[in-house]
Amino acid sequence: MPVSINEYPIVSNHKLFQELVEKEFERTGGIFRLAPTWVGRPGIIVPGRRIKLEDIYMNQVVAVNERWLASVTFANNGMYNSVCPADHGLSYVIIDHYKLLLKDLLEEYSYQLLGQRKNWDVLAKFFDNNGRIPSHLHPCQQHVKPGLVGKPESYHFPRELNINPNNDPRTTIGIDPSISDAEILDHLRIYKKGNNRLTDLGCIYNIIPGTGYYMPPCTLHGPGSLVTYELQVASDVSCIPESRVNDQVMPVDMVDRDLPVNFEQDGDDVVYQYILSMIRCPNSGNTLSFRKEYFRPPVLVLSNNNGFQDYVIYRTGKASEPINPDLYSAKHTLVFSGKSFEIHEKAAFGIIVLGGFGFIQVPGKEAVPLENVGFFPFRSTLGGDEVFISYEAASHLIFKTQSLEDLSVYQHFASQSNPEAASLPIPQTERKSFNS
Repeated sequence: MPVSINEYPIVSNHKLFQELVEKEFERTGGIFRLAPTWVGRPGIIVPGRRIKLEDIYMNQVVAVNERWLASVTFANNGMYNSVCPADHGLSYVIIDHYKLLLKDLLEEYSYQLLGQRKNWDVLAKFFDNNGRIPSHLHPCQQHVKPGLVGKPESYHFPRELNINPNNDPRTTIGIDPSISDAEILDHLRIYKKGNNRLTDLGCIYNIIPGTGYYMPPCTLHGPGSLVTYELQVASDVSCIPESRVNDQVMPVDMVDRDLPVNFEQDGDDVVYQYILSMIRCPNSGNTLSFRKEYFRPPVLVLSNNNGFQDYVIYRTGKASEPINPDLYSAKHTLVFSGKSFEIHEKAAFGIIVLGGFGFIQVPGKEAVPLENVGFFPFRSTLGGDEVFISYEAASHLIFKTQSLEDLSVYQHFASQSNPEAASLPIPQTERKSFNS
């Protein structure tokens, strides 16, 4: 039978909490096992069934289409929060058959885990859908409700999870420059009357596995059906002004939930005018030059006979700017079969394994097994594919592959972890045939 984390108690005793954490620091040097964190969304999506979970239905109205990684962010489903877990979206550390919230661990041991940085301000996830999801935008800090955090985000489409592209591997992005404000408002104003066909206003981009995009806040986008490795600031704010997708009705509270204006108090037209101001926001990427400014192929940073490492999420801004903010970043490390590979990172990070098995080790400490998980029969099933690495452990790590398959690892970093990622040259993508 698979190991179930439901059998592991959550640690509430502070002394036991400290004993467990300090014991794990001593044992591994700062490598912490994470349980998988499954996130369900209400009936605005159809799960793509490629993130290896069989038990996808939380209840009648919420189905799992996301896995959040090293998360300290609550998954906000608005009016559906009452039928979701109280800890929805929050990651747990597993130590000696106990569960500890990663959020609590980072608060209690912030310096030991993160060093000089103040918080873990990134949310990494996979999302996996059968078709495209609603055209939506995430408010920037100037357009979000007071007390919330605006949300830029970045996408990478891992080859390992995208053998099957599902039904619509294209993304509608932005607004065609020929579209006037009056035309945009015409579409928004029929939101409550039927299908407002918001994607008719955008530009369609084919999604290429092994590449990705930076998605600025306030940018309209209807992500396609490839499994997406997404990094964003630690926020779950959104605005969904498209009324129907795949013949499914979008919940009306998803339009104004995170905005400083709302239908009930301010009236419909005030909300629609506010959304137009977001679409026209100078922080957005609602232009025809989206691919030129925001397309992000991988950048090779380390290679030898044992493996290689790429940046896959970097440059969180326009390509035409010489340097962008370091809001977050991600790397892909591949260790060849039977080989060892050393890395030296400057900051804490999370890991998810998508291929092979082996171990990760701080020299002189106990090795921690890593393995790609082929199948999670239940949401409570514990896997061996996710860990969190403290900043001291990150400074010298050894990966060892023990499988015939290469060990494929994705690493997600918070802001200001990799300053060089803000100015990396953006290469031309290598287009690989699916038949090669």
